[in-house]
Amino acid sequence: MITPFFFRIFFVAISDVLKRLRSAAGGLSRWTAVSCGCCVLFANVAHVEAADACKRLHEYDEISAVVTARFYDRTFRGLAWPSRVEHYRAEVDCGKDERHLAGVVNRLLAELRASHTGLYTKDDLEYWAFQSVFSMGMEKYPVDFSGIWPERRDDAWYAKYVVPGTPAAAAGVNAGDLLVALDGQPFRTFGFSAQHPSQVTISSDGRAQRDIKIQAVSASMQRFLLDATRSSTAIMDIEGRKVGYFHLWSGTHVMFLDSLNAALAGFEQARVTALIVDLRGGFGGSGLEYLAHIRSSAHLQSVPKYFLTDDGTRSGKEWVAATIKSQRIGTLVGSRTAGAFLGGSPFRFADERYLLLLAVSAFTPPGIGRIEGIGVEPDVTVAPCRTFCGGRDPQLEKVFELIRSRPG
Repeated sequence: MITPFFFRIFFVAISDVLKRLRSAAGGLSRWTAVSCGCCVLFANVAHVEAADACKRLHEYDEISAVVTARFYDRTFRGLAWPSRVEHYRAEVDCGKDERHLAGVVNRLLAELRASHTGLYTKDDLEYWAFQSVFSMGMEKYPVDFSGIWPERRDDAWYAKYVVPGTPAAAAGVNAGDLLVALDGQPFRTFGFSAQHPSQVTISSDGRAQRDIKIQAVSASMQRFLLDATRSSTAIMDIEGRKVGYFHLWSGTHVMFLDSLNAALAGFEQARVTALIVDLRGGFGGSGLEYLAHIRSSAHLQSVPKYFLTDDGTRSGKEWVAATIKSQRIGTLVGSRTAGAFLGGSPFRFADERYLLLLAVSAFTPPGIGRIEGIGVEPDVTVAPCRTFCGGRDPQLEKVFELIRSRPG
């Protein structure tokens, strides 16, 4: 199949050749020019035939053509985009699997320096999460998930988050634990099964290791995050103070907003003396409607409010965080947000074996300024714990300290 990208390259090439040949020495005949042009045609046809003979090249051409046609920045960040596409095309190995191709494409996409831009396969947590989000439903694209949201650093896997209410949380896996192995093999995100327990080897200090059994649960990623959001609602006692706590894992469905408003109504009724809203991890999707209840409640306006952020606070939740800071609705505590604020759309290829998330639009919130590539700096900066945390959460602990320091 000849993709739009190669159609364009072909017509640019043939046009350029003919123009130069026509302007050459007058002895060159029209037929000679056409003959030379046909050489270019045959060269491009050979290029396309090579792609047809290699599944990975064909997939690469389809994916890169969509990026070429739909990426929001038509200057491609000042890159000589066609030459960059050709450069990485040469790295495609016809004998490798989907993960290899995704690696090649993602190296190409990384040059664009844009959020919401990446190629994912079924081996990636993001594949199932974005499929679930863009399905607009709560039950589509179920996957066997342990509850561990992993992050790879220095050639090792760590639990960046452990989603509450999941088998991993029940088994005692903590954020920051080193994920050594799964069933005796190197750790992999989706090696867990809902049909039988798996043995995962972890270390909480980098020295001692322990084996635990985890049997995954099958559900959509939105369902996992919604259940964690709902179950996070709590009223804590901090030295005699009643403090409402709520963790907004996502804002990608109206049910998340409903859960937040229900929790806030409960906090009003209980007459909490402080409020904590955790914006860390998960996905964005939320807008300023997530602040409406707080703004309309005389009681919630009267109490100190703290909002937790980290590099997992992204997209719509960054707009919420920036508005909280600029309008002094509350105090942001934690670390800088992700700076991932472009509008992304999904594109699926090869019977959904690949999901391309591509930035197709940009938006600067009025009165806020640019968030993409910058993020939102908190009012009180506290680095997150990412390795060997032992159950500690220094960012949340700082909020507790701030609450205790206020006059009773």
